[in-house]
Amino acid sequence: MARKIDGLLKLGAAAAIVLAAGSVGYYYAVYLPGRDAQIESERLSAQARADAAARAEEARRLAEQQALQQRRLMAQAAAETRYQACAKDAGAVHDAAWAAECKRLADQTQKDHADCLANGRLSKAYCDSSYGPRDASPNCALPAEVSTHLDADLARTHSRCLHDSEAAR
Repeated sequence: MARKIDGLLKLGAAAAIVLAAGSVGYYYAVYLPGRDAQIESERLSAQARADAAARAEEARRLAEQQALQQRRLMAQAAAETRYQACAKDAGAVHDAAWAAECKRLADQTQKDHADCLANGRLSKAYCDSSYGPRDASPNCALPAEVSTHLDADLARTHSRCLHDSEAAR
């Protein structure tokens, strides 16, 4: 009977060794490679998600930069348009003031000539030479102090236009 027990023990020990070896073999041959493949798959998936997020962030940043650049260009174009309009208006005001001053001086000279003739004590030749006809056109020659004043106003207005334009940029 002891022999039967001894045989059974040997058979049980051999079975335990085979079972343990099979378990270790399964662990190393099947389980670990599967687990490593799953971990690698998850790592690659996470890396792919991170790469996609980085590309999306880069694309968003680039789109924002392009939109900002577009807004700057539009603001510069609008500022340039406003400057051109302001400068044109300043020129028109200057030209209108110049023309009005030409007409005013011509009208004043004509009135002074009429007053000189109406006085009666001065000769017509004197009145004609002292108060000769003056150019009333918008391109007349104005006295230096008047033209300097009008040109200074134009320069100040152009300067204001430029300052406003640069402030808008």
